[in-house]
Amino acid sequence: MIGQTISHYRILEKLGEGGMGVVYKAQDLKLDRLVALKFLPPHLSSDEEDRERFIHEAKAASSLDHPNICNVHEIDETPDGQVFIVMAIYEGTPLNKKIEKGPFKIDEGVDVAIQAAEGLQAAHEKGIVHRDVKSSNIMMTQKGRAVIMDFGLALSGGSMKLTKAGSTLGTVPYMSPEQARGEKVDQRTDIWSLGVILYELIAGRLPFQSAYGEAIVYSILNEEPPLLTSLRSGVPMELERILKKAIQKDRASRYQHVDEMLADLRTLRKELESDEAKEPLKPVRLRWKQVALYAGVVTLGFVLVAGGLFLFRGENRSNSIRSIAVLPFQNLSAEGPHAYFAGGLHDELLTQLSKVAALKVISRTSVMGYAGKDISLKQIAAELGVGSIVEGSIQVVDGRLRVNVQLIDAETDAHLWAERYDRTLEDAFLIQSDVAQQIVAAVGAALSTTEREGLTAAPTTNADAYQLYLQGLDYLTRPGFVRRNVEVAQEMFERAVGLDQDFALARAALSETHGWMYWFRYDPSAARATRQREEAEAALALMPDLPQAHIAMGLAHYWGRRDYHRALDELRIALKGLPSDARLWSRIGFVHRRLGNWDEVLASFEKATQRDPRDANLFLDVGGNTYQLLRRYGEAVRAYDRSLSLAPDVYYADLQRGRTYVLWQGRLDTLRAVLTRLPMHASVGAFGTVSDQYVHLLFLEQQADSLLRFIRKTRVEVFEAQDFFLPASLYAAWAHQLRGDQTAAHISFESARTFLDSVITQLPDDWRIHASRGLALAGLGHRDEALREAHWLQQSPIYREDAFDRLLLAEDRARILAQIGETDAALEEIEKLLSGPSLLSDHTLRLDARWDPIREHPRFKALLAKYAGD
Repeated sequence: MIGQTISHYRILEKLGEGGMGVVYKAQDLKLDRLVALKFLPPHLSSDEEDRERFIHEAKAASSLDHPNICNVHEIDETPDGQVFIVMAIYEGTPLNKKIEKGPFKIDEGVDVAIQAAEGLQAAHEKGIVHRDVKSSNIMMTQKGRAVIMDFGLALSGGSMKLTKAGSTLGTVPYMSPEQARGEKVDQRTDIWSLGVILYELIAGRLPFQSAYGEAIVYSILNEEPPLLTSLRSGVPMELERILKKAIQKDRASRYQHVDEMLADLRTLRKELESDEAKEPLKPVRLRWKQVALYAGVVTLGFVLVAGGLFLFRGENRSNSIRSIAVLPFQNLSAEGPHAYFAGGLHDELLTQLSKVAALKVISRTSVMGYAGKDISLKQIAAELGVGSIVEGSIQVVDGRLRVNVQLIDAETDAHLWAERYDRTLEDAFLIQSDVAQQIVAAVGAALSTTEREGLTAAPTTNADAYQLYLQGLDYLTRPGFVRRNVEVAQEMFERAVGLDQDFALARAALSETHGWMYWFRYDPSAARATRQREEAEAALALMPDLPQAHIAMGLAHYWGRRDYHRALDELRIALKGLPSDARLWSRIGFVHRRLGNWDEVLASFEKATQRDPRDANLFLDVGGNTYQLLRRYGEAVRAYDRSLSLAPDVYYADLQRGRTYVLWQGRLDTLRAVLTRLPMHASVGAFGTVSDQYVHLLFLEQQADSLLRFIRKTRVEVFEAQDFFLPASLYAAWAHQLRGDQTAAHISFESARTFLDSVITQLPDDWRIHASRGLALAGLGHRDEALREAHWLQQSPIYREDAFDRLLLAEDRARILAQIGETDAALEEIEKLLSGPSLLSDHTLRLDARWDPIREHPRFKALLAKYAGD
C-alpha cells in the first residue's frame, strides 16, 4: 500500500494495525494536508449488513465537531470494495502508552478525565454512544490535549472482544457489566469506561485485570477493585467517591449523564488547585447513606464504655442487645496503605467477638452486603436479626489513628453512647482486643476464663507484622476466591512471618493460602500441600490453643490429605474458641458432606446462616447443592433463588437452579434459558465456564450438528472444571455417534485417547483424566484398557473415602462399564446412585445417550420405573 494513491490520498506510511483494521498516514492531494486512512477488515467489508451499519455509524461520528473528538472527514471505498475512513491525524502518544510509564499526577489525571468527559458529553448530546472507550483510544497530543478516537467503530470489532448476537461490543477490561452480559447499552456504558480510565490514570493499573478475559469479566460482574487510597497516597476522598459512582455495577446507581460526572470532576479540580482537597475529621452524626460511599473499610466498634452505658433491663432485651452488627466505617484517610489495614482489622474484630459464646455476631459477608445501600438502621437490624448496631468513621492523620464511633439502639434509633478515640498506629494491633472487651462489658455478656484470655492475648509484638497480616486478611476474605487475591494474601502473610517468626496467626493464615492454591488446582503439586501442612504445624506449635491454628490444621487434613475425620476433629477444637464464626460452621458442614453425614451438613448450614444470613455462597453451596444431592429439589431451588436474590450476578447459582430442573423434571428448557442469556466466557464456579456447560447441554439435547459447530467455533482443546476434564474431541466423537457416523466417531475417540495419554503423564492421580480416558477407550472398543480405568476409579481413595466426590467417580465408572458390555456391574453402580444421594436421576438416565448400550436391558427399565419421580 505504501506509495499507492487511493482516491486523492497518497499512502505515506503505516501507522498501526489491530482488530479494527490498518491505519495509514496519507497526503490529501486536493487540500494538501496530512490525514489518517483506516481500512476496515475484509470480513467487515464483505458483509453487507456490517457495511451498512458501519457507514451509518461513521456518518453519525462525522457530525461531531469537538476539540476532544477525532474529526471524521469522509468515508469511501476502493474499486475492489475495501471500505475506508478518512480522519484527522494527530501528533502525539496514545494514553495507554503514557500510563505504562507510571500513574499520572492526580491533578493531571483529573484534567485528562475532564477532557475525555467533555468529548463524550458532546457525543451523547447527539445521541451517539462510543461503546469502546479505552485508554488506547485516547490520543494525547504534544500540547496535552486528549482526543477520543474511533467514535462509532466499536460495533465493528476489536481485539479481545466478547460478542453475542444482537449485542454491543467492548474491549474486555473497560466493558461495563451490562456489556459483559450482552445487554443493550446506553451512555452509562461510556461513563463506566471513563471511570475505568480515571482509575487507570491515578493507579497506573486497571481496576479489573487478569491474563484471561473470562477472569476479567468475572471480576467486573462480581468484585470491587482495590481502593485508589490503598494504591497511592494523597488521593482525595472526593476522587474516590467520583470513581466509585462512575463504576457502580448497577447502571441505575451510576452517573446517569456524563455532565453530572463532569461537574464533579470540575469541582474537584478547583479544590485541587486551591489545595483544599483533604477532608477534615468531623465528629458528626453519621447515617448509613453517608457510610455507603466507602465500602470495605474498618468497622472499629470502639464502643460501650461500661460507665456510660444505658442500662438495659429484662432478659429478652439483654439478649437482643447482645446480637450485634458492626457496619463499615466511613474512611476519611487519604493515606493508601491504611485502607487494606482497615478492612483486615474489621475481620479481626469480628473474629474476636466470635470467640464469645454469649454474643451473636453477624459475619463480615452479611454486613458488607449493605455497603452502598440507603437503608434505615431499623431495617438492617430486622433483616440481620440484631438489636444493636455500631457505626462511625476513621482517619489516619500524622501517624495517628482517629476514630469517631457510636452505639445505636436499632429498635428506637436512639444514641446509646458515642466517643472519639486517638491512638498511635504502632499501638493499632491492640485495638481489636480492647474493643472486643469493651463491647462484651457493655452488653453484659459473661466471659469464661478461656474467652477472657483469648480476648486479651496480643497476636504479635511487631506492629508492622500485624499491619501486613491485616492487609493479607483483607485480600483473603474478598469474594470469589480469585487466584490473584490469594497470591497477594500469601505474600502479605509471608512478609509478616518474616518480621515475626512466632506470629502464629499469620502462619495459620499462610497455611490457608497454600491450601487454596492446592485444592482449587492453581498449584496441585505435592510441595504446595506440604507447605500448607508445615505452616499449620508451626502455628499449632507456637500457640496450641489458637482456634485459627486448629482451623489451619483441619484444612491441611481436608484439602491436603482428604483425611476428613481428622479434619473434623481439628475444626471441632477450633469451634470451642470461635463458637459464633459462620465461616467455621460452613467448613464443618463441608467436611460432614465429604463424610456423608447429611443431617449434620444441614445443621451446620442452619448454624452458619444464622450468623451470616446474607452470604449468597452459603445458600448456594452448603444449602442448595446439598439439597440437590439429597433429591430435595424444591428446597434446592429455593436455596438457589435466595442466593440469587442476594447476589444476582452469581452465575453458578443460576446454572445450578437450571440443572436442578433437569434432575427433577427432565426439563432442558430452563437450563437452556440460563445458558443462552449468560456470556459464554463467564465463570460458573466449580463447573467451569458457561461454554463448558453449553456444550453438554447440546449433547443432552442430542443436537449433533449444533454440537459439532459449537466445538469448531469455540476452538478449545478441552472443556474443563473442578469436576470434569472432557476433550473437545471426546464430545465430537459422541456427536458423530448421534449422527450414526461410526468412522468419524472412531477418529475422534482416537484423538481424545491420544490427548489424554499425554495429559495423564503430567497428572497421574487426577481422577477426571482417568474417567475421560476410560470413556475414550470404551468408545474405541478397547475393553480391557477401559476396564482398567474403571477399576482405577473404584480403587481410588476418593471413591472409597469421599462421600461427595465418590458420586462423580461412580457415575463415570458406570458409564464406562455400560459401554464395554459390563452390564451387571454398571447396573449395580446405577442402582446404588439412584437409591441414595447423587446427581443421577431417572431423567438424566433417559436424556444421556451414553446409557444407550444398556437402555433396553430389563433391569435398566425396571430401575427407571422404580425411581421415577424420586
